[in-house]
Amino acid sequence: MGWPISEFNLTCDRTGVEHTVSIGLPVRHASLERVPLLLCLDGPWVFGTVLDATRIMSMSDEAPEAAVVGLSFADSSMGEYLRQRARWYSPTPWVPPEVTGVRGLTAEECGRAGELLEFIRDRLLPLVETEHLGGTPVAERWMIGHSFSALFGLRTLLTEPGLFDKWLLASPSIWWDDRAVLAHETAWAEANDDLPAKVFFSHGEAEGEPGPDPRFRMGADVEELVATLRARRYPSLDLSHRVLPGDGHASSIGAAISHGLRALRPV
Repeated sequence: MGWPISEFNLTCDRTGVEHTVSIGLPVRHASLERVPLLLCLDGPWVFGTVLDATRIMSMSDEAPEAAVVGLSFADSSMGEYLRQRARWYSPTPWVPPEVTGVRGLTAEECGRAGELLEFIRDRLLPLVETEHLGGTPVAERWMIGHSFSALFGLRTLLTEPGLFDKWLLASPSIWWDDRAVLAHETAWAEANDDLPAKVFFSHGEAEGEPGPDPRFRMGADVEELVATLRARRYPSLDLSHRVLPGDGHASSIGAAISHGLRALRPV
């Protein structure tokens, strides 16, 4: 059985950062009139999980048949890959604590999420949609992220919500720089009466417990944000939230994707 997968490297002209783009197409791709595009940030540990999940779950109508796109940093060392995540997924210049595994960065290197978003919006998405989907139109766009990349997704949701239709944001690192990303939530609410998006948030049950750093309030931060967004009463915001029993930060990824695909699938 053919499961088309392709991969290529793509360099951002503005920043010089080299990315690896992975694309998995559904087996019936050629016969589909339109296809959802699921963009997976943190490609090394999200792309494969989402791709496998959509393939098996679409057979029972629990997930869409989708073009799954993984975006990774083309770095061979884990240390540099972790530094790239901190540089490009973060909303503000700040040095994360070393317990995150990120070492050797200055504050000035971080906070470059806006530049990465420009690359995704102006280069990556047009290229994938016009040259790598076999001419099949995109039905809807999803953004999928976990931890730092879910923080990036949250910032994108609160600044350019029209760029994607659906958002699967697992355990977003809201704690970054004293929860600086929440300033975007306040700014959006002050300027807008609606937030047109379908959003799934999750966190592991164990993420509600004290972590290695008191700033890491993963579960509490997500629950507070969900409560805030619901209190805004945006008419076009479809928001769901799931606490994943028994899971911690890393172990929750698979469960978050499974629940998120079901919550966000077209009906």
